This record gives sequence, structure tokens and C-alpha cells, in this order.
Amino acid sequence: MARIDSKYTKIIITAFVLACALFFLFFRLGYYALWDDEADTALFAQSVWRTGDTHAMLDHNLVAHTYGQELKGLRNRYIPPLAFYLAAPFIGLAPEEGPSFAARLPFAICGFLTVIMMLFWLWKARASVGTWMLMAAGILGNVSLMLYARQCRYYSPAILATTILAFLYVYRDHRKRTLLSIVLVSLLLLASNYMFYVAVYAGFVVDYFVWGRKKRPFRKSELAWVFIPQIILGGLLTSVYNLLGKKAVGYEGIGAWLSDRGNMLYWNLRELNSCEHGVGILILIAPLLYLFVKDKRLLRGAAAVFTFVCVVTLLSPRPFEGYDIATVRYLAPVIPICIFTAVVSIEALTVRMKWLALPIAVLAFGTNVLHGGPLVGIDKKTMFSQVIAKGRFRSTVADFVAELLSPPPSAYRITADWINQNLKGKDTVWVMPTFATYPLMYHAPKVMYAWQLYENQKSGQFEELPDIHFMEKVPPEYVIAFGPQVGLVWQAFKRLKQRGVHYTKIEQIDRYWYDLTRPELIWHSFYEVKDYSRETEAIYIYKRDPM
Repeated sequence: MARIDSKYTKIIITAFVLACALFFLFFRLGYYALWDDEADTALFAQSVWRTGDTHAMLDHNLVAHTYGQELKGLRNRYIPPLAFYLAAPFIGLAPEEGPSFAARLPFAICGFLTVIMMLFWLWKARASVGTWMLMAAGILGNVSLMLYARQCRYYSPAILATTILAFLYVYRDHRKRTLLSIVLVSLLLLASNYMFYVAVYAGFVVDYFVWGRKKRPFRKSELAWVFIPQIILGGLLTSVYNLLGKKAVGYEGIGAWLSDRGNMLYWNLRELNSCEHGVGILILIAPLLYLFVKDKRLLRGAAAVFTFVCVVTLLSPRPFEGYDIATVRYLAPVIPICIFTAVVSIEALTVRMKWLALPIAVLAFGTNVLHGGPLVGIDKKTMFSQVIAKGRFRSTVADFVAELLSPPPSAYRITADWINQNLKGKDTVWVMPTFATYPLMYHAPKVMYAWQLYENQKSGQFEELPDIHFMEKVPPEYVIAFGPQVGLVWQAFKRLKQRGVHYTKIEQIDRYWYDLTRPELIWHSFYEVKDYSRETEAIYIYKRDPM
């Protein structure tokens, strides 16, 4: 019989984790329509496949998310481009038009590689079977990790690059191939998200000067090998995809008031816990546990998490007005280190009672009990945040499995299908809210989507565009209103009525208007929303009356 610490037990654990990860990451990956930002990524990926660049014109349609703020010369020059180029061949080679599965596939693969990387790290560290079991619970119990990898966005490439960089940093040697690997992965991280790159390197600097310099100091020549290529190539990248001079929605920058950044730091730490990126209590007590067990990994893990959160707090845009919550997706890259730090904390807590380790891990990773339940949620009637005084305790992973087996209907999918079945290629459509334009544009591209720009924007790069793209210049033939935005549509109808333009409602799709499929747990619903108002929270389609 194999010993409990034998390699055969670890192989069994590895096989189990990988099998479950395959199910979590790929099962029904294409079921939901792409949501707002996902569709924006996929549309520019289509453009990259066709032209090699991030052109905003796709046939007759304009991709002008946030009223064209991402564009320069009718090209996306704001968003770091890795996600576009990663998705491009998968979407371009897909057999059908507007595929969800193909768009998400490369990102799910990155998620699977992250799981493999974490398991490889355990093997490299010669971790005990007990640690393997705790890490298995942490990986498979972290629904956020799986959800971020199921999105056509930059999240999973950034998580994978961060994990690989951390591994290369911890096991750095003096070989040039290791240094070149650091350069390559760093550039990929930079191309996925500039803020993540800065936050990760800030964590490395803190760790190196406190702990790493004594154990594995870098030579000056090695630092040159690592940073000179990054400065040159990274400079070229940022000169093209340049954030400077571009105002993101709600952005206030580093110069925001200290009290504002203090609030954001609190929100980030709160949502790191409540969205189950990490078990907050176990990360918080890690430095205290060090006083008893003298395991430096407790200090290094907690310091890495806190440094990343602080840098993101300083650099990230402020959330939309009225949303007193963190933009928690910016904390996705710390999920693996959060899992590891929690595992080390559990081992420290149970050093004299090892039999308690696995039950605590199941409680910590398999439920939200140690997270205190969901502390923040979204009011589905307003889509604004609200602090929930008494949250529901749950097994998030069990809810996730239930969703995979029986997913809710997709409002965007149903609406796109209606367009494909009922409208013609020459028809023009205005969609409210504007962010809902892009899932429909991706899945139902034959019609022309109208009114994405303000009337006063008809100059510069937008000067030659047809008038249909500018608010209220040319009345569109159809209007699709999702949920509460129907009120703004009615106001527009009143203004158009004064010009002799009238609309009649021709269809109402009785589904809750918004696809709550985002990866942030505060925006995600594992079950269908059935308690909603059919008068203001469904999907409404209007047609312009004959003149």
C-alpha cells in the first residue's frame, strides 16, 4: 500500500483537481451571450483578425464603447491589446458568426494553465500531501477564479502571467533563459493590463528588499537583462496604446482626495473577502500566526496581497457615481496568492491538530461562512450597490455547479435571436443602455446600431461618419430598451414626437433585462431572476411608425 506522502496520492489529487477544473472552466462555456465588456473585446478581436489592428469600424457598424472614449483615429488606442490579439484567431476561425464559445476558449485555456501552474509549483516545492489536499480545496472552491477564466476579457491571461512571474521570481536562478522568461511574461502582463503590471512589480520590490535580497540577490547585469528590454519594448507598447490624455469613465486619478482613496482601499479589502477572492480572516491573521510558527510565508503572502491592493487603490479609476463598491475585477491576479496564504494560515492554525486542517479548509473554501456571508450586493431595480446587513450563507461552489447544470436564460441571447429572425440588414437600431449595444452587435451584426455618439462629437475622427451614429440626428427604425432604461427611451420619444416621429411597441420579451453573468460575485446570479417588474424590468422593442 502506498504511503500517505507518496507520489501516487499526489497524482490522484492532481488528476481530480484537473478533471474538476476542466468541468468548471469549459462546461457550457458558450451558453450565455457575451456581456457588455466581453462583447467589446470580441468585436475588436474580430477587427484584429480582419485587418491586423483594432479598427472601430466592422462593416457598417461602429464599435464606440463609452461614446468613443477608447478610440483614436477610429482605432482602439486605450485598452492594452493582449486580449484582442489572443481572441482574434479563435473568433476568426470559428465556423459560426458571433460565437461565445470560441471567444471565451483562449481565456478558459489560460485559466486551466493557471491551475496547472499552481499544481506544478506544489510539486517544485515538494509540498506534503496535506498541503496538496488543502490547495486542492482552495483551487476548486474558488469560484471567482473559475468565473474570471470563463470571460472573453484580460482577466485570465493576467492571472496566469502573474502566477508564472511569481514562480520565476521565487525560483529565480542566474540562467539567461530564466531572465528572458521573466521579460517575456512581464511584457505579456503589461499588454494585458498596465495597472496589474505596476502592482505586481511593486509586490516584488517589497518582497525583495524585505526578504528576497538576503536569499537570492540579483546581480546588476541580471537586472539589466530583465529591465532594459522591458523599458524598450514596453515603451513602444504604451506609446501606441496610451492611457495618458484619455479620461476613463469616472476617473479621478492618483490626485483624488485622500479620503476618497481611503474609502476605495476599504472597499477593495472588503470585496476581496466578500467576492471570495481570498478568505479575508485567514489573510488578516497570517502575520499574527507568524509570531507562533515563524513561517515567513505567512508574512510574504500577506504583504504581497496588501501591496497589490494598495497599488490598485492608488491607480484604479473610481467606480461609477452611486456605486460604493470596489471595482473588484482589478484584484483578480491576487487570487492564487490569496489561496496559498489561506492554506499556510490553516496549516499554522492546526499545527498541533492536523486532523482539523481539512475540515477548516472545506469551511473556508467550500462556503462563504468565514467570509461573513455576502456583505455587498446589487439592487437589481437600480443596479446600484447596497450593503446587505444580513447576507445569506451558502456554498458558492455548490451554487456554481447548480448554475452549470441548469443555467438561467440569457437576455442578450434571446434579444439577439429576435433581431436575427425579424430584422433585415438595412434596419437601424438604437439600444439602451448603450453598453447593451455590443452584445447585440456581436451576436446579431447584420443590422446597423445607431446613436453611439453625442451630436457634438461630429468632428475629428468621427467627422465622416453617417449621421445615424449621432444621438437624435436621424431617428432609427427600431429601439430596444433593456429594463429601467425604458424611462430614458420614453423621454427621447417625447422629443422626437415634436419632430413628427412616433414609435409603437411591437414586442416585449418577458425576461429579466440584464444578464447577471459577470465574474464579480456581487454582479453574478447563479439562478434565474424571476421576481421582477414586467412593466419596467423586461426587454421592450419599438418600431418607428411610417411617416
